[in-house]
Amino acid sequence: MPDIILSAKDLYKTYKAASGEVHALNGVSVDFEAGLFYAIIGRSGSGKSTLLHVLGGLDRPTSGQVLLNGEDLYSWSDTKMAEFRRRSMGFVFQQFNLLDEYTVQNNICMPLKLDGKRADSDFLHEIAKILRIEDKLKKYPSELSGGEQQRVAIARSVIARPQLIFADEPTGNLDKKSGSETVDLLRDCAGRFGQTLIMVTHDPAIAGLADRVITIDDGKII
Repeated sequence: MPDIILSAKDLYKTYKAASGEVHALNGVSVDFEAGLFYAIIGRSGSGKSTLLHVLGGLDRPTSGQVLLNGEDLYSWSDTKMAEFRRRSMGFVFQQFNLLDEYTVQNNICMPLKLDGKRADSDFLHEIAKILRIEDKLKKYPSELSGGEQQRVAIARSVIARPQLIFADEPTGNLDKKSGSETVDLLRDCAGRFGQTLIMVTHDPAIAGLADRVITIDDGKII
């Protein structure tokens, strides 16, 4: 039996727009096995980023359930949800979302600081070595290239040893070489630390690296 860590059950998400209602998700049900790399692909506006945000507890569904280890995320209070995201989920976005006033090391450790915890120095340096940013820890984001900043964002996403890593078009602001390296490093980190990686991408070549590919169109898995 596969070890199912995350399940979506009949998810619907409707937004109100000036032109009327937008049905971003239309009855999505899907299971994710622990330790695998999933790519979610689809054309622009298909609902792939909405699905990722709902799975990651960032955007409540209109109806349906998201079960993590059998528990419904959306039955929790906002406070418990935020605490859980810090401890059990890591996020990497197209925008690096680094804090310019903090060093690279402090940016990486931010999820732990918010949780009142100290970083494991050995683990921090292990991650930095894997991501080739060992010599950047005392620098500031403005001193780094785009590819280096994304590597810092990856380090931040894994520092709390989360069960799940969510990546939303993480290569969108990078050149082809940096983008390919970013995916390889994300996959390497997730694999080394036994994490489930769920990535939204528009790039078929990147999707081809995944263990499983989920194609979504008009808010439905096809």
